[in-house]
Amino acid sequence: MALALCALLGGCGGPKKSFDDSFNKNFHEKFVGSCVKSATERGLAQELAAKLCTCASDKVSERYSVRQKMSLKDEQLRPILEQCKASVKG
Repeated sequence: MALALCALLGGCGGPKKSFDDSFNKNFHEKFVGSCVKSATERGLAQELAAKLCTCASDKVSERYSVRQKMSLKDEQLRPILEQCKASVKG
């Protein structure tokens, strides 16, 4: 029965991968948008804010699973943002 269901759904792991891909895309867009807005409101130039926030989003995606990203805390983001600040300002 499980094999039939997997075949029907286009392969085992397909729906989860599709969900994860969709979540990650949405997470990146929302994270970067919110981060850039916050950074520019604090006086950071738009271009620098975009680089910083994209860097942070990429690092979050490297370090955390979809499940972990659903409950990410500020204290988990701070070191990532600091690391990105150092690399973006170079």
